[in-house]
Amino acid sequence: AVAGLMQHLALSHPDLSFRFTRDGTESLHPPGDGKPASAVYAALGRDFAKSLVPVEGRGGEISVSGFVTAPLQGRGSRGMQVFFVNGRFIKSQLLTAALEEAYKNQKMVGKFPGCVLHLQTRLNAVDVNVHPAKTEVKFGAERAVFSAVYHAVLSALEGDPSHPRAVLKNTEI
Repeated sequence: AVAGLMQHLALSHPDLSFRFTRDGTESLHPPGDGKPASAVYAALGRDFAKSLVPVEGRGGEISVSGFVTAPLQGRGSRGMQVFFVNGRFIKSQLLTAALEEAYKNQKMVGKFPGCVLHLQTRLNAVDVNVHPAKTEVKFGAERAVFSAVYHAVLSALEGDPSHPRAVLKNTEI
């Protein structure tokens, strides 16, 4: 549990450098250079970091940034889907659904996309008092959040040279 917490700390604050030692061995040492890609590399490993496509998008008052795996780099489980809202690590079926919907026309049978996505929105647009652990949240504008994540991820995948272009209508974010 502590190792997971340290990973989330590294991913949510790429400007911090620290050393996490586990059983006498250094298991995490993010560089603290402020680059999200460096934090992903340190926290989740080289192989995962190499498979990522950058994501950047905005929908109304919601901004989405981070990384998603290339379509051919699907994972065996959803364990590599990491979401943050206003710097807080969360678990969200809504965000998972938006992410997976963006990959819907990909050849990922039995596989799941991986991601490290950061959402920024107004503080009062998110209710963090849904679950005692504060990891599950409720969004005031679920449709807008779903749309922002979906379109940001889809746009990133379309910008990836290994991804075939899709023609979209009315997809402003």
